[in-house]
Amino acid sequence: MSTADLRSAQRAAPFVAPIVALSAALVLASLARHRLVEPAALTALCDAMPWESTTCILRSLTVQAFAGGRLGMFALALAVLALLTRWRTVGLVALAAAGAGLVLYSTRWAAPAALLAALALLPTTTAGPAR
Repeated sequence: MSTADLRSAQRAAPFVAPIVALSAALVLASLARHRLVEPAALTALCDAMPWESTTCILRSLTVQAFAGGRLGMFALALAVLALLTRWRTVGLVALAAAGAGLVLYSTRWAAPAALLAALALLPTTTAGPAR
């Protein structure tokens, strides 16, 4: 591996974890939306007996997570915390929660949260001699 390849790999490394976290959150939120929240038959069954089966419990918890924008507000709070503290783990969780919020109807709060989380995850540059 040449020196140029090694430098290129080092520059790309900080972006792998955010892409993986966001992709996983989008896939899981999409599955929850299309398998738990939107099916009319499941809605009718779970409205009658919301705590009867595991599926209805998961559906109820999923709906409660985004009802009133809770998921988006949670993502925004984490994104602001990540931006202020520069904690990478909090930024990754904020980005994942924002991605899930975008899929699960919390766009008002999740959209700015995604932008702030992405901003918090950008690598910091240090001032040094120009190369």
